[in-house]
Amino acid sequence: MSIESALADPGHDSFETALTDAVHAGPRGERALLAALAAAPDEDHACDLVAALGEADGPDGPAILRAVAVDPNRSAPERCAALIALAKRSGPAAGDVCARALADPDESIRDYALLALAAAGDDRAWAAVLAELERLLQRPADPDRDLDERTLSGQSTLLTAVCYLGRHAATDPQRQRAVTGLVRRRWDRVHGAEQRWLTVHWPACDPNRPDTATTLDATWLTDWISWPMFSALFPRG
Repeated sequence: MSIESALADPGHDSFETALTDAVHAGPRGERALLAALAAAPDEDHACDLVAALGEADGPDGPAILRAVAVDPNRSAPERCAALIALAKRSGPAAGDVCARALADPDESIRDYALLALAAAGDDRAWAAVLAELERLLQRPADPDRDLDERTLSGQSTLLTAVCYLGRHAATDPQRQRAVTGLVRRRWDRVHGAEQRWLTVHWPACDPNRPDTATTLDATWLTDWISWPMFSALFPRG
């Protein structure tokens, strides 16, 4: 069965294999994925196809991913998948779409847009993400609630914002103090696992440590926030 035929039949056993084959097939595979997405029978299969487009090659995929990400007629899961796929595919060039999505009324879309920016975005959303961090720090103090440190990068929207801001303040003391000042003033709103992470990886955020600007490791922050959402779904051999 051809890639095109297998992708056109989501119920067929070879659908998952066809996704991988299409990702590895260059522009022809991208064309097959786009055709299948246009005819996808349901949200689950549309999301699978969008995710595959995030790792495919060809001239047309990024434009379609941008369109899906901002389409209010698409479901939230499809738009979230498109934001991650676009960031994987286009890197910093996806920043305008992701920054726009930070203002979306749907919370899940805002969260995925922030994650995409943290992993791949340029600094054009700096002010918006700083404002989002301030909003997150207005949450009620909840000393009885904590997060699982083993999966913290996928749970903590606050640390997602911190990673984006840290990447773009790595050697800028003024920007660093804009972040650390906010966090230090609202330390009681930061969950225990988040506090422990910040004390290790950005000590100036901890009010019990000196508020001293330092050189942050932007590459490490990118790698940390990118796992597991930005791991390859269709690895090449």
